[in-house]
Amino acid sequence: MTIPVLIVSHGELAQRLLESAHAISGQDHDTCPVPIHALCVDWRADAGEAADLIEARVRRLDEEHGEGVLILTQMFGDTPCNSALRASGAANAAVVTGVNLPMVLSLCCGAPDLDLPDLADWIWSNGRRSIQLAASGSSPQPE
Repeated sequence: MTIPVLIVSHGELAQRLLESAHAISGQDHDTCPVPIHALCVDWRADAGEAADLIEARVRRLDEEHGEGVLILTQMFGDTPCNSALRASGAANAAVVTGVNLPMVLSLCCGAPDLDLPDLADWIWSNGRRSIQLAASGSSPQPE
């Protein structure tokens, strides 16, 4: 089972996350075990335009693969997220917000063979585990 992933963001964040994950993992679009796509929404696009764009891409990916689509967005409540939520109602899609580089990298390095709800839960857990308080303001600073 291969579930495609669509990273959606304002500006070029989605494309840059995907490029970074490919560079770090040594995978590219053709060798990555999971088909990952980036969709960069113009900052000036209104919610309707963004939703139509996302919905069209999700429908195409779902038709190509037939197992649903995992949508990763940059932030809960922004236009890409709200538009992806609308698209998920019109197609077989799950939406996870707060996309980060470790999430995309874990997909490039090989996601487990899961159905759409379990894949969404797996990537959400990976993203949460990657967020750490590496240092706090009370830590002594090197001289």
